[in-house]
Amino acid sequence: PGWHMLPTLIAVWYVANLFFNIGMKRSHALLPDVMLLTSLQMMAGGLALPAAFAFGSDLDPARWWAWRRQLTVSSVLLLCGTLCTNVSLVLLSVSFTHVIKTCEPFFAMVIVGVWDHRWPGATAALATATTVSGVLVASVSQRHSAGKASDLSAGIAVAMLANLSLQLRNVLNKRLMQLSPPAEAADDRLLSKNGEGDPEELRKGVGEDDEPEEQQRRGGGGGAVPVGPMKPAELLLVSLTAALPMQLALHAGCCGVSLMLRTAPSESRYAHYADANPLWILVPPLSFVAYQLASIGTLARVEPVLHAVLNAIKRIIVIGLGALWMLEPVSFGFGCGATVAIGGAAAFAISSRVLVSHAAHARLALALALVLALLLTAYTSGAFDAESGLPSPPPPETPTRLPSQSHTVPRHQHHATSPSPRKGGK
Repeated sequence: PGWHMLPTLIAVWYVANLFFNIGMKRSHALLPDVMLLTSLQMMAGGLALPAAFAFGSDLDPARWWAWRRQLTVSSVLLLCGTLCTNVSLVLLSVSFTHVIKTCEPFFAMVIVGVWDHRWPGATAALATATTVSGVLVASVSQRHSAGKASDLSAGIAVAMLANLSLQLRNVLNKRLMQLSPPAEAADDRLLSKNGEGDPEELRKGVGEDDEPEEQQRRGGGGGAVPVGPMKPAELLLVSLTAALPMQLALHAGCCGVSLMLRTAPSESRYAHYADANPLWILVPPLSFVAYQLASIGTLARVEPVLHAVLNAIKRIIVIGLGALWMLEPVSFGFGCGATVAIGGAAAFAISSRVLVSHAAHARLALALALVLALLLTAYTSGAFDAESGLPSPPPPETPTRLPSQSHTVPRHQHHATSPSPRKGGK
């Protein structure tokens, strides 16, 4: 349902995410505190829920209580993924962060396979391997051209943890937004694991053909039986509101630790944006809620793996426009790895939704194998290492310092050598 809204939701999702990433850089230059920026984003979500109530949105607190355990898990995953994403955006460049997060289809594929026992075909698996290989090559190229290897390693690990958390949340949210028989079976598994009742009794208690009022009446008595699916906006706003106190507690704990250790305030690597308009601080929280609403609206209309692929395709826009906007240098190996990673994500989408015949799958698999072989050959031969050495010539930008040093050195030498002749004269 609502497929006519899908293009609009995807467009809002992409544009709002671009503004979020650009705004995060400028906000971090003005407020170099990731925990504070994350708290502001969660506060924006917490304020959106009462605003939705005020505007008369269809919200049902009885559903929230019925799904309270699943909503708690979804809120924890949302907070973990958001915080890790914000940290990775600070440790890494915009373009490199999104190249790493192109691995999302891999995480979604594994999670859906473990959850539903539905594993992809050989073409989809090869496309995922191509995506991961492209990400790794881009990572190695960026490591050689970056100055801080430790920060880069931490950024890669944090970005991967964000992938895992957000894809787990997407699969869980998809179950919470479904009421079809397969979704009810999955929900029954959740309920039986939580010890909330017998799935057969739950099926008898709530029928598919019942009116929503009848489902509400039957499920509302015990308060532990889900009475229907969560709506996308409702699910997101409740998750953000539940994540807000957890984020504030983490923020307070970090502040307490920093005061005890007397750590110096961190300096932003984007300090050259310190003269940005202070209104940029409002851009990440507002765009965060906007792109999260569009993202979960898209998830309600597609499968989790396809949602992850759409998220990976979004990286094309964010990588390209983000690099142009931030004037970030992109090495040859980085560009090759990013292109292969995004191409693998696109091939995954084609193999899952477009190709039908075995011959078409075989041709795509052959093309992916050739690209993967060329990429690995170039990497093992050191071609990307040779190219990544080219960005190192920028150190010649310090010639402006060398002349000043060359002028001062002779002066020091004059002062150092002039006493000797005087001593000799005396």
